[in-house]
Amino acid sequence: MNQILVIAWREITRLRKRFGGGASPVAVLLLMGAVGLSAFALRDTVSLGSGLYRVGVSGDVPVIQDSRFAVVEITEQDGQALLDAKSIDVWIDGAQVVSRSDDKSQFAVRALKQYMEKAELIRVGNSFAEEDAFPLRVGINYLNPNQLPAGNLQGGETAPVAKPEEVIIPSLTPPPAPFTQVLVALIYILPITFISIFFTSSFMDEKVNRRLTILLSAPITPFQIILGKMLPYAIFSLGTTALIAALTKTNIPLALAIFAPTTLFIFAIYLMVPLFYRTFKDTTFIAMLVTTLTTAYLVFPAMFTNVNDLAYISPLALAVKMYRGEPFGWREYLFPSLPMSAIFGFAMFAGTRLLNEEFLMGYKPITRKVADAIYLMMAHAHPYLSVPLWSLLVIPMVYMTQMVFLAFATNLPVGLIVGAVLIASAFVEEVVKSVGIVVLAERRVVTKFRDILVLSALSALGFLVGEKLLLLISISMVSQARVSGALFGSGLLLLIPLGAHFIFTAIITLLRTKLRFPYALALAVGTIVHFIYNVYVMRGGF
Repeated sequence: MNQILVIAWREITRLRKRFGGGASPVAVLLLMGAVGLSAFALRDTVSLGSGLYRVGVSGDVPVIQDSRFAVVEITEQDGQALLDAKSIDVWIDGAQVVSRSDDKSQFAVRALKQYMEKAELIRVGNSFAEEDAFPLRVGINYLNPNQLPAGNLQGGETAPVAKPEEVIIPSLTPPPAPFTQVLVALIYILPITFISIFFTSSFMDEKVNRRLTILLSAPITPFQIILGKMLPYAIFSLGTTALIAALTKTNIPLALAIFAPTTLFIFAIYLMVPLFYRTFKDTTFIAMLVTTLTTAYLVFPAMFTNVNDLAYISPLALAVKMYRGEPFGWREYLFPSLPMSAIFGFAMFAGTRLLNEEFLMGYKPITRKVADAIYLMMAHAHPYLSVPLWSLLVIPMVYMTQMVFLAFATNLPVGLIVGAVLIASAFVEEVVKSVGIVVLAERRVVTKFRDILVLSALSALGFLVGEKLLLLISISMVSQARVSGALFGSGLLLLIPLGAHFIFTAIITLLRTKLRFPYALALAVGTIVHFIYNVYVMRGGF
């Protein structure tokens, strides 16, 4: 532990010297936080078109609390004159609404009508006990404001008949998109991403200047180096999370519980970037790509909170419920958090195996770099143990990828989109199951036909075990989607998906190792066979 703290303090010292003559990262983070919190504070008081319409009121008129309307009190004698002079856009005299025929006045009337409808629905909702109000049906009738009420009719005039134009059942109405809450949750993500980029930059700087080589020659382990360099940045990220929670007046321990796995997930991704690339140019490009994809993954699903349970693939959905004051259970919490934490654990394991000078300083194409990384991560002296462990450990990444595919499939028509989802899922699964065996075969660790078949079976077993373990926490989330049975092999007969996984993996590995097919071609054949199986399962074949 002492070595980790020494490296952490060294990292803090390096960071202070790096920014000693320029802008402090703390100042930048504080500025970002100030901008974000200002947006949070003003979210309910500022709107587009503030003061756009001028409304004159006289008599007994309900209070108008909408920033689009600038309300002025006028006398009944001045109302028509001010309206004709275009000093006001709408005149409300008691129950009567008077407008001009020009566009702005008519737009003001429509905006005012929308506001009044919303205010009336809120009033009705607050006037009745919840248990007496549902299923509540609200009928909205549209009357011409220039027509007189029935009590003011003269002679043979007839009262205007109001025909219901719209019936709203609040209990069946989809909830509004949680745009405000998602923006507030995004305030947490921005500093975490910003700090993780500093971590990547520091790691890359020491790698390029070969100071990392000196650390590796010291009597400390790669795990201690990675954890020591990451520790100050991780603490800083959690500190900003607690600070934002305090400033937005929410539950600090709950906010930390929600965003701690997200922090680990982001740091896991940014740990991999400097390990695979040697130049700052490549690292910057990949870091920006990772930032974009990660932000999209976190933000977009949260917009469907309370609409689709698959929104919980993003922890920001939990933050939305936290700011809405809505409860959530352990299943909803573990659904995004457990895979993210597992990915962090895998990234730390990978980092300890890849943190050696030969791998860090080697110039190779990215495909060969990945193959070398897989070989270093696998206990190649014990292939019968390393292959199933590999399939088991990469399950969280496959699982999260398939969750994203499944979220798209549930919101799009079944057809070509579902076909594309099934193909993509089959492709991802076959890559992770077969790549370890192919790497070992290319390095002549395994060569016999029998060994290839046994390893294919063990890879299928490890993959199935990991898949079922993660599925236990999310069965209620994914079971609603028609395509989920195909993606996750749902069903009581576990031998059927196990046998299927073995066949697909064996096809790819044998085509590559024995028939010398290019790996891409062998993978395409296995993916097509897997896709046909998925289609059969989705149609109720098992």
